[in-house]
Amino acid sequence: MLRDIIDDIIERLAAHNVSPVYSAFDARAIDRKGRSFFTVVGISAFESSTPIYSRYIVYLPFKSEIELTVTAPDTSSAEQLYGYYDRNIAPVVFDMSGLTCSLGKMSLKFDSNIQRLVLSVKLRISGVTKFERSSP
Repeated sequence: MLRDIIDDIIERLAAHNVSPVYSAFDARAIDRKGRSFFTVVGISAFESSTPIYSRYIVYLPFKSEIELTVTAPDTSSAEQLYGYYDRNIAPVVFDMSGLTCSLGKMSLKFDSNIQRLVLSVKLRISGVTKFERSSP
């Protein structure tokens, strides 16, 4: 289910021409992710509630904290990085159908290991996923 949430966000971003976008499970080294803007999507917290059963479907309410890490090219300013996020990523994640989404935390830092600015965004999402019940 966690991978499904991450994949869904990656697909939505890609559909809006945000690229490249990687999963936090991607083991590709930073230097192989390119020198332009790139985004990594991960999950830092997940909680599910009691399932709701119908005759054919199981509904599972959940809450999750999504981590988006946006890395800027080495010549970019903080203003350019914030602008990239505001124009390209924020409209997509806040318009995810079927999910409630709110900004939890945003921080900007210079990563001295890669000599680039990194914007870290934590989003709180909640929703209901459904599964088909298996036959007894």
